[in-house]
Amino acid sequence: MNLTADLDLDGRRLRTLTPDDAPLLVEATASETGSALWGPHPAGPYSLAQAQGALRDWDPAGERQVSYGVVDDGHLLAALGLMIDEEQGVELAYWVQPEHRRRGIALRAIQVLTEWAHRDAGVPRLWLEIDPENIGSQRLASRAGYRLEKRLHRHCRSWVREDPEDDVWHDCLIWGHMAPFSVST
Repeated sequence: MNLTADLDLDGRRLRTLTPDDAPLLVEATASETGSALWGPHPAGPYSLAQAQGALRDWDPAGERQVSYGVVDDGHLLAALGLMIDEEQGVELAYWVQPEHRRRGIALRAIQVLTEWAHRDAGVPRLWLEIDPENIGSQRLASRAGYRLEKRLHRHCRSWVREDPEDDVWHDCLIWGHMAPFSVST
């Protein structure tokens, strides 16, 4: 499955990020005070070394997970990720730079990437994990065409502690999106 993409997003580019894009990630997360992206150790602002490492971990050549960026005029406005799970389909995650939130960027990016993943990458099902407290993200999922499937008790790790046994776990809502047509892989 080829997960490399370069798509038009209303005049912006939604494209696969590579380690060469690390400076964009550093700039984009500079003003972030919370979790900037996803992964085992969410962080606020990235250093150049952290950004390079994160983007190496999300290399599409590994065919397990890949990151995409919404790039406009040489700046990273948002990032999305696809993580392959043979049993569940492909998880989609997203983050928008704080100063670009509530402008429709995430909605359009999710819609375009979802359509592309179904049509061009042959993904039959995509899904989102959303914290039940995150009402805005739930609204966004619904507007993007995802449907609430189930609530998983203590499924998502908060990553406040190194040891999983001592960490904080919270419920997650699973929102799914099925291909509107038969796909072949």
